[in-house]
Amino acid sequence: MFTKFYQYIRAFSLDVVAGAVISARWIGNYFNADIPFAAILALGLTVWIIYTIDHLLDARKIKSKDALFRHIIHYKNAPYIFGLIAIVSMVLIFVLQTLKPFLIGYGLALGFAVFCYLIFVHFIRKKVYWGKEWFIALVYATGICLPTFAYIQSIPPILIYFWIQLFILASINLILFNMIEYKVDKKLGFNSFATVKGADFSRRVILFLLFSFVVIWSSSFLFFKAEELLDYQAMFILMASVLAMVLSKEVVLRQEEWYRVIGDIVFVLPIIEIILIDG
Repeated sequence: MFTKFYQYIRAFSLDVVAGAVISARWIGNYFNADIPFAAILALGLTVWIIYTIDHLLDARKIKSKDALFRHIIHYKNAPYIFGLIAIVSMVLIFVLQTLKPFLIGYGLALGFAVFCYLIFVHFIRKKVYWGKEWFIALVYATGICLPTFAYIQSIPPILIYFWIQLFILASINLILFNMIEYKVDKKLGFNSFATVKGADFSRRVILFLLFSFVVIWSSSFLFFKAEELLDYQAMFILMASVLAMVLSKEVVLRQEEWYRVIGDIVFVLPIIEIILIDG
């Protein structure tokens, strides 16, 4: 019952949105950035629009009853979802009017890059793999850090350090899901890192990314002395540990897509820090 309910949450990217806004608030708290609620809301709405458009474009290609649940939902309900996108877009425009111009400028620049990429992938180079997972991870990590950067108007070394860790975690998350869904994506003709490079190679890449994460995570104690960093590094290693657990138990977690339930919790975990420590 729970996994069925979560399938709908996942289908409409609500878990991704929750992860983005919670992580953005969490990163901002470290720097005591005065980020207004409207900025966090705008980030969430933008992430939802981007992911939903991407799912709709993917759903056009389904020709099999074995398609993933999110593709089936978007394929069958495309007109209603387009209407919902229009409504959410109007809300986003209203919210943007309450934000500082510099934040709007940064957001539009990032959004334009995503728009160009979606056009390129879905309409210009349909059959060629162009590193979609890496690009999404880059944009996701940047979106999380963008409100903090905009409101402190600087890029301190620790913010770059946080961005690198977020990028690696997002990359692991995306490639891990690709690897597990390798056979379905192959059957449906979707290009992903796993379908192009193979499931075994994807596993090796994930292991390398996990190793790199541990090395980078450990180095923080050499380069940064801030006491507050300990809480954040504890959360980061917990996030990486959850993904490592999903990788080690992927066969068991395939049932009812538990790998997605657990894997997508990763970017929501910082809510523990927000509520119990900051809160």
